[in-house]
Amino acid sequence: MDMVIVGDVPPTYIPADDAATPFEALDGYIGALEEWVKAARQGKSVAKLIPVNVDANPTNAEMLAGRLKFLDERILPELKGS
Repeated sequence: MDMVIVGDVPPTYIPADDAATPFEALDGYIGALEEWVKAARQGKSVAKLIPVNVDANPTNAEMLAGRLKFLDERILPELKGS
């Protein structure tokens, strides 16, 4: 089963081959976006990272980092057993 992640975060499509469970899908999504946040904070290229439809700059990186922290701390633990 393929998974799509949408909401107040950048949407993405995760093939089932890359994530067998909702936990794996969200964990991988958070990790990929954390790479984007790190690059955007440092002013580095995000061309080869997960696509995010905003400018890669420190302000947008901080807004996304807050959302990712919420997902990582509040939602991901709820999916641990799935």
